Amino acid sequence: MNSITYRFQAQELRTNVWEVVIGPEGLAEWLSAIRRRWPHARCITHGEFGLLWREHFKDNSRLDYRFHERGSGIGGSDADKEIRWFMNQEFRLALLRQTMNRGSAQVIDFTRYDLPAQEPRELTRNWSLMGQINQKQTRPQDRPLPWAELPLEDRKRIVRRYPELSTTRRSTPHATPPL
Repeated sequence: MNSITYRFQAQELRTNVWEVVIGPEGLAEWLSAIRRRWPHARCITHGEFGLLWREHFKDNSRLDYRFHERGSGIGGSDADKEIRWFMNQEFRLALLRQTMNRGSAQVIDFTRYDLPAQEPRELTRNWSLMGQINQKQTRPQDRPLPWAELPLEDRKRIVRRYPELSTTRRSTPHATPPL
């Protein structure tokens, strides 16, 4: 299953991106299974989720959320891959790896929010803030990058915020992070 879990305070919110492809009958069955397993679960709209999020995060100073996704695509294709996202006030980072190979992590998205950004010049619905590397791979520099090839300054910035990504006890981020 391709899902994302958001946790804050005592609440856990889960969203799935595949429910539209299973059709009305499959959706009814899926929702019934959720109700059996988690009797107190609530289905809320994106708007409600946004209001809860803003209530909890009045500004971005405490923003620090992470996604861990196993498998991708419809029906969990690419089940042998996992992505870990780290997002905070300073940057966003995505690491992709083979689930059976802990040393295979590659940076597929890294955007620092302290660098100048520019809105697109043309009107478009397909826009996102693109930093050094972007997961959409629309530019030549957007190819997946081994952790060790990310500039040392950026690796240090990341490890300061997420020490668990350090590869040694002294927090010298040189090799592949231990995911």
